[in-house]
Amino acid sequence: MIQNKSNLIGLILAGGLSTRMNKEHKFLKKINKKKTLMEVIIERALKQVPKLIINANINKSNFKKFKLDIVKDSIKGFQGPLAGILSGMEYSKKKNTKWIVTFPCDAPFFPDNLVKKLLNTAKKKKKDIVIVKCNNRLHPVFGIWSVKLKNSLKEALVKNQIRKIYKWIEIHNFEVVNFNYNKLDPFFNINDKKDLKKANDIFKKIESSK
Repeated sequence: MIQNKSNLIGLILAGGLSTRMNKEHKFLKKINKKKTLMEVIIERALKQVPKLIINANINKSNFKKFKLDIVKDSIKGFQGPLAGILSGMEYSKKKNTKWIVTFPCDAPFFPDNLVKKLLNTAKKKKKDIVIVKCNNRLHPVFGIWSVKLKNSLKEALVKNQIRKIYKWIEIHNFEVVNFNYNKLDPFFNINDKKDLKKANDIFKKIESSK
């Protein structure tokens, strides 16, 4: 279910260097020889958000077919996911949007109710940040972020040299939302070619169960 159109923008974080994938852009790798990781993530995300953008620092021609706005890190030097989140906030501020929801470019199996659960928690508990926890493991790159934190995040990155997501999160009004699983980890992320093979196996199982 797509959430409130005027208050929410989805942001796919694809601004990293993919060092554990030999610097080959993992989001352009194919799942089950059919779709790229980026295509799978875009399809899943667009079912939950009214507008979607991509944070990436490579040539925009790689994303032309997706017809989505591409935002580069406004802080140079590949400073990590916080820099991508800042760029998403800066874009969203110009659109008078209250929230951004982030999706990493290497985790294609996230739940269908992810955005709904994040947004409902943020509103109900009056939080500025809500991140994901699954089977006792934090996944802070999956989260919802109040755009009003833009200046705080920029100061943390530029002045205080903060790079770790949780280190910045913990100084703000935040909440953790729990998801649990028995077999398939919905937040399984692909770091290397071994993980990519495992993701292919998972994707085949999902497709065969439909």
